[in-house]
Amino acid sequence: MKNKTNILFKTTMLCLSLLTASFISSCVGDELFRDDLPEAGSQVDNFLPTADFSYVPDANDFKTIKFTNLATESNTFLWDFGSGATSTAQDPSHTFAGEGSYPVTLTASDANGESASKTIQVEVVDLFVPLTPTIINGDMEDSSNGWKISFSNGWSGNGFESSSDGSWLRYDGTDNGSKTRGAKWNMTRSAAEWTTSNTRHAYQAIVVSPNWEYTLEFEYAIKDDAATDPIGGRRVVAEILDGHFTDGVDAYNQSQAGGALLTYVGSEVKGKTVFTTVKVDFTSNASGLVSIWLWAVTPVDLYVDNVKVYPKL
Repeated sequence: MKNKTNILFKTTMLCLSLLTASFISSCVGDELFRDDLPEAGSQVDNFLPTADFSYVPDANDFKTIKFTNLATESNTFLWDFGSGATSTAQDPSHTFAGEGSYPVTLTASDANGESASKTIQVEVVDLFVPLTPTIINGDMEDSSNGWKISFSNGWSGNGFESSSDGSWLRYDGTDNGSKTRGAKWNMTRSAAEWTTSNTRHAYQAIVVSPNWEYTLEFEYAIKDDAATDPIGGRRVVAEILDGHFTDGVDAYNQSQAGGALLTYVGSEVKGKTVFTTVKVDFTSNASGLVSIWLWAVTPVDLYVDNVKVYPKL
C-alpha cells in the first residue's frame, strides 16, 4: 500500500511539473511574441531620409562656401567637408584652404536611426564677378537729376533739357506703346561751334571693376529738319572719362584732349521718332572710377535715352 501511495504521489507531482513548465513556456512565448508587435497606434516608417544639398561661394571670399541642406525626412545632419573638417549644422558655411575639388558628404538621419548620404564634388574656384553699376536716372525720366556737374567757368551745370520725345522703349527694353521721357539738346545747348554759357554736358560718376571689359549702351535720335549743319555734321558724343571730377571744366578738358577711355560719335539722322541703339565696348581703368560724359553738336533737336553700363557679355 505504501508503494502504491508513493507511485501516485510521484505521478501527481510529475503532472504538476509538466503543467507548470508548459504554462511558463506559454507565458514566455506570448511575451516574446508581444515584444515583436508594434505599439498601439504606431505606423510603419514608409518615409526614409534622403540626402542632397546645393552650394554657392561667398560674395566676398570664394574659399568660403555656403551650403543649403536639401535633405528630407531627417532631423540630424553630419557634414564631412572632405578636408578633415565636419559640422552638424543644418546649413553650414565652410572655408576651404584654397582652390580645388573637395568631396563633401552630407549624411541625414531620422529619429528611427535610418539615414542616407550624398557626396558632391564641390569646386572651389576663384571666379571674379565684375560690378554692374547702377545708373541714376538712366531712363531720363527724372529731368536731369543725376546728370549734373558744376562748372567753375560759369557754364550751366544742368545736364540737359528734359523732353517728352524720348525713346519708345522702357529702360528694361520693353515697348512702352508711346514715347517715354528723354534728354534733349538743341543749338543753344550744343558744344563746339555754338559753345556758350548755356552749353550742356551730362555727367555721371560711376564705379566699375578695375581693368575690365564693359559696354556702354544708349539710344539716340536726331531730327531730320532742314538746317545749316556744323562742320562734321549733326552728332551726339558719348564718352567714358578716366576718373571722377568735381569741376566740369576738368572733365571737359580731358574730353577735348582726347584722354577719354571711350569716345563714340553718333551721327544717324533719322528723325525724332526713330531711335538708334548704340552698344560700344571699353576697358575700365586701374581704379574703377570712371564717368559718363554726354554732349551734342546739332542745329536741331537731338534726343538721348536709356543709358546703361554693364560688364561686356
